Amino acid sequence: MKLIQHLICLGLMTAAPAISQTKPETSAIPKPAILSESEGKVQVNANSPRPLAQTLDALHQKYGWIVNYEDPQYVSKADIVESTDQTGDQLPAGGRFRVDLPGAEDKDKENDLQRMVDAYNESSNPGRFELRKSAEGVFTVVGVASADAQGKISPQKPAFDTALTVVTRQRTVSAMLDLIGKRIATERRITVTIGVVPRTLLNIPVSVGGTRVSARDLLLRTLTATHRNLYWRLLFDPKSKSYFLDIHQIAKS
Repeated sequence: MKLIQHLICLGLMTAAPAISQTKPETSAIPKPAILSESEGKVQVNANSPRPLAQTLDALHQKYGWIVNYEDPQYVSKADIVESTDQTGDQLPAGGRFRVDLPGAEDKDKENDLQRMVDAYNESSNPGRFELRKSAEGVFTVVGVASADAQGKISPQKPAFDTALTVVTRQRTVSAMLDLIGKRIATERRITVTIGVVPRTLLNIPVSVGGTRVSARDLLLRTLTATHRNLYWRLLFDPKSKSYFLDIHQIAKS
């Protein structure tokens, strides 16, 4: 938790596959996933508390794919490990994950992402996920299940599936993010705290709202209204049993 709080401060000052799992990587800041290409195939090897998010980061670095990511709620002891970096944090018990994808000549973003999610769901890593695609064509990998208190995989309603009603008027991005979090807390008793966010983003004015619109769509509309290349990582902290929303900006090439 101390590490997450440190990252929040930094953010406000300033982004048919083979599968396996071994000893979980228990460092809160693991090494990047390894992406290699050979014989017309792309292989991604991840090892992280969140190997699916780490795989997405590797695909972003290689192909420039912008994909959002949302944790499920990790509530079972089977899905949680203690961090080894003396922070006292608890982390998802992710470990090694490998996925084989078609080579560059056969790249199809949606098919590759679906293959990746299917591979992950067949692994022994924690959580189960779905690939969602917005009307605007934006992809999000959403956590939809995890182990319950008895260790059985149980479905969950994602935090950002929560339907919200927000009056459309001009607000800053900071105020809009705060409002989305407060409305989720009211509707679902789930805490969503703003984590890493580019400082220059917070005071941009946006006019966003809607009636019974998912929190995810409101967030997407908010970020789209800034006219910047942005994506998010919604990360569940098992220790505080709450979410931290990190927003990252892609520098223009």
